[in-house]
Amino acid sequence: MKYLKYILISLVIIVPCIITVLIYNDKITQNSPQYYKQGVEFYDKGDYQNAYYNFSQIKWISPLYPMAVYKQAKSAQLAGDYRTAAIKYKIFLEKLPDTVFDLKAKLNLGKSYFYLKQYEEAKVPFLELADKTDNDGTEEVYFLGLIEKNFDKEKAADYFRRYLDTALKGEALNNNYITASAVELSSLGINLTDTDYKLIGIAYFKNKQYSEALNYLSKLPTGDSWDYLVLANHYSGHKTITKKLIETGLTFYAESANEDNLHEIYNVYSSYLYGNKLKSWEQIYKLVTDNSLKGTDYILYKLAECSSHEKAIEYYNAITSQYPDSNYAPESMWEMIWNAYKKQDYKTAELMAIQHLKTFKNAKSTPKVAFWLAKIALKQNKVSEAHSYFSKLISRYPDNYYGLRAESIINKKDDFWTTNIANSIPEQKEQIEFPISLSQIEIKDLKVINTLFDMGDYEIFKDADYSSPIVESWFEYKNNKKSRSIVLARDEIEKMEVKPSFLSAAYKLAYPRYWISEINIAGQKLNIDPYLVAAIIREESYYNEHAKSRTGATGLMQLMPLTANYMISKLSDNVNEFADLEDPRTNLYLGCNYVKYLKDRFDNDLMVVAAYNGGEGSVNKWMRTYSTEDLDEFVENIPFEETRNYVKKVFRSYHMYQKIYK
Repeated sequence: MKYLKYILISLVIIVPCIITVLIYNDKITQNSPQYYKQGVEFYDKGDYQNAYYNFSQIKWISPLYPMAVYKQAKSAQLAGDYRTAAIKYKIFLEKLPDTVFDLKAKLNLGKSYFYLKQYEEAKVPFLELADKTDNDGTEEVYFLGLIEKNFDKEKAADYFRRYLDTALKGEALNNNYITASAVELSSLGINLTDTDYKLIGIAYFKNKQYSEALNYLSKLPTGDSWDYLVLANHYSGHKTITKKLIETGLTFYAESANEDNLHEIYNVYSSYLYGNKLKSWEQIYKLVTDNSLKGTDYILYKLAECSSHEKAIEYYNAITSQYPDSNYAPESMWEMIWNAYKKQDYKTAELMAIQHLKTFKNAKSTPKVAFWLAKIALKQNKVSEAHSYFSKLISRYPDNYYGLRAESIINKKDDFWTTNIANSIPEQKEQIEFPISLSQIEIKDLKVINTLFDMGDYEIFKDADYSSPIVESWFEYKNNKKSRSIVLARDEIEKMEVKPSFLSAAYKLAYPRYWISEINIAGQKLNIDPYLVAAIIREESYYNEHAKSRTGATGLMQLMPLTANYMISKLSDNVNEFADLEDPRTNLYLGCNYVKYLKDRFDNDLMVVAAYNGGEGSVNKWMRTYSTEDLDEFVENIPFEETRNYVKKVFRSYHMYQKIYK
């Protein structure tokens, strides 16, 4: 009885305390999302003090606590409070180790110590990262150089050399410090080697600081940097010096020059020589062949571009026979295939196409050759063979212009070039799902990621080590960076040997929907297909309303001012000649009306698209020159390469949009 009394007294005291703690903790858990969201709002506005306060209100009991600590660290770092930042980064790494944010947290921890001048503490995460990432071009190597310059200049120089050597090869994860590394290496006060001069000179060259580049490149023996020296002088406007360097050095140093640089030097020299383009390239060809210099295949290709048709075929033949491993061999062989096809020499065309596909399995021209091999088979009444070629093409290149075209032929659809004015793009605004299946993010990180998405915290994923351009595209999409998002997704899909589903996030990122309501309304009013407008916008500007070309084409639909003013003069409404073509609605209105104008001029939508890029006068001329019985042939015969490719890209986008959304 004695002990029972004490037990009851204890229960009376403890139980209310437990209940109070549970209620308090439950309240904390309930309030945490609100504080986190408020913190994100302040952070995104650049108000780091209020952001820090809100994140600090999230207590350790909340599932959001570890990421709230990380955001406190970032807020403190951006506000210049590196001491607090270091403390918070350490807590984060202890609470949530080995996540997609681990590398960035360690890097930022090292930076915080660095800015506090606590160099020994800073070296610990930096050295750990340098060992873990096995990449000398990453930021930690640059910072290790900055640290060592206070203690051991030779060691510092080695770090800066390592960073530059990797970064200049394009292999660094972060190239922001290229010029800074060059400045640091040059100002260490040590005896610079020829390798140092070259690294520093190329760093400035890559950053288009040509005068500074020349200061270092000119200190080297000419043979060590001849190609960069030539181009730096050219871009600096030193024409006489450039011409002399080419003429005195080409025969001695071409062999050791970077291939891309050498090709650019040939272009520069061609522009300096007297006579027309053909004469200039003939002179260069003689010089190069007489001295057995590198780049003959490139010069032959340039000669082909400015020669008569028959002479061009000779040059293409020379490339394929003499330089079969050249980057220009696949396209050269295609030109020969197309020449034989146009002459109705289908047997020769067929044999060369088969050889092309055996030799160049992943060339840019491979799907084009595969498509025309099937068409050649049809010309010879080899129907089953043609269908086999088409089927393989569709399987390997389902999203390629030629793959889509092959699919329409196999399915006996005659509407590939015909748009449908009854179409309407679905307007319900669905959020593109996070492409987890296309990332390298582990399942254990997914819970953290989903929680942050719910909080609207997308900025933090700049710090994530997700190793996927598709995921990066998704983050850019979330941050409303339309053009960059599209290009990242487009380029990554292009590299994939096995393509994802057309309904995947990857394709929705590559072919997104913006301004759909306005496009649909314009389609209804003007009797034009909204999918065609979406395709034109994608290929013209990647939905960048502020896009401006070198020729002055402006806005979403890349309207030339003269075209815009012409359309304004034809429309009886309030749009005036001072209309802002960067205003999306104005640009869409005038651009859609221009599409309608072209549709009234041409019966065929293919000609509408060709005229949008190449001009209606050019299209009228091509229609008189080339037969339109086979529109595939007509497209390949368009003499303007830009317009020929533009037609293919727009119709590719047109059909892809329908596959994804219709």
